[in-house]
Amino acid sequence: MTKDGKTTRTATRKCLVCGHEACRIMYGMIMPDTRKQYPKAEFVGCAIMEEFRIYPATGKVETGVPKWACQNPECRHRWW
Repeated sequence: MTKDGKTTRTATRKCLVCGHEACRIMYGMIMPDTRKQYPKAEFVGCAIMEEFRIYPATGKVETGVPKWACQNPECRHRWW
């Protein structure tokens, strides 16, 4: 996190479901030097697929492109 309170691209978060470390998802053809620059990011390729989720606060179904992914292999929760 930066001094002004904003997150950086290399930031991690806690998973909303299990509390394990979650990393930012990066889409596209990422060059090796960029991968080294963002070691905590999850690189998923060029295919951007919208996913469905039920928003816990309202119970409504939402669609979106995931920006975060839990790194716990038993959870793997993704959210935006």
